[in-house]
Amino acid sequence: MLWSAYSLRNLWARRVTTLLTVAGLGLVVFVFVAILMLAHGLEETMGRTGDSANAVLFSKGALSEIDSSLSRDQTGVLAAQPEVLTLADHQVAAVREIALQLTLRKHDRGSLASLAVRGSSPGVFAVRPRLRLVQGRLWQPGTTEVIVGAQVARQFPEARVNETLRFGRREWTVVGVFEAEGSGFDSEVWGDAEQLMATFHRTAFSSMTLRLAEPEAFPAFKARLERDPRVKVSAKREPEYYEAKAEGLARLIRVTGLFLTMVFSVGAILGATMTMSASVAHRTTEIGTLRTLGFSRGHILQAFLLESMALGVAGGLLGVSGAALLNSMTISTVNWDTGTELAFAFHLTPAMAGEGLLFAVCMGAVGGLAPATRAARMEIVRALGERAA
Repeated sequence: MLWSAYSLRNLWARRVTTLLTVAGLGLVVFVFVAILMLAHGLEETMGRTGDSANAVLFSKGALSEIDSSLSRDQTGVLAAQPEVLTLADHQVAAVREIALQLTLRKHDRGSLASLAVRGSSPGVFAVRPRLRLVQGRLWQPGTTEVIVGAQVARQFPEARVNETLRFGRREWTVVGVFEAEGSGFDSEVWGDAEQLMATFHRTAFSSMTLRLAEPEAFPAFKARLERDPRVKVSAKREPEYYEAKAEGLARLIRVTGLFLTMVFSVGAILGATMTMSASVAHRTTEIGTLRTLGFSRGHILQAFLLESMALGVAGGLLGVSGAALLNSMTISTVNWDTGTELAFAFHLTPAMAGEGLLFAVCMGAVGGLAPATRAARMEIVRALGERAA
């Protein structure tokens, strides 16, 4: 084909402008893919938070744990539901929890960050079996001992084993570190619910998490509980609850990021247009010669258009490669729902890489369309005459 050798050879002949155009396209693709990775990483982190066999219960009308309030009588009734899993020691797989916050200073920048504190009981590891201790031990009930998520231990020097946290006018000893498969729990501090309630003068729990013996029975369980006037609660599957908490922030990241990408893409498209326009201006004699040799206007249009799309492919590969370097890099942001810090990683998927390449090719095609059309419409006599003049 005409374009396969001729067009690519001309790109290399003008390597400086070609490389500048590719760099511009690559930068836009990098931003585009990084935004997708960021939003997807947040959703992945929150989607991994929780277990589909677990039901989270809140007071009716509450939107999150922070807004919810469950009395001891209510939690007693909820723990006695027949759908709740009974453990080997004849205890039920149910934990009453309280949601609080504390402020710590990061070791890297010295900035303050708000962390989620979850008051629970050691039975929480039976309710959430995918969590595991990687260092130290569990807290002892009735003590001011806490365990911290892996991301908390990594980012805060005060939150390491044998260190002491100070909040609520008390000192809390860190006795263990747990991992939660990269979920939102990795950004939390856990301790004894009764001690935390006494410290912060709370008389009610925030929520209750139950592990169902048969997860598929959840719809019927939810319908029956939400009709029960004794408990007045709302029920959600645990993963669905945490996924919903990420929706607003992920949507903002996408909308803001895509807006910036569109703004940057205008500059990249103009760069491609200028590169291809200069190419057409310097190759008028070549265009006339090709027409003389029998190549049609369509061939010329195709050659220049595919040349600009080749610029897009090169820019797309550059941008996706740059974005791939961010894969699994961990950053943190504020969870709007709770006001606490949440750590999560960029996550690149094949679909995102494909979208980045397609976006780059489209930018190249749009940028090269006008110059390619002008080249195709050029009259043979005029093209040859400009060189002679």
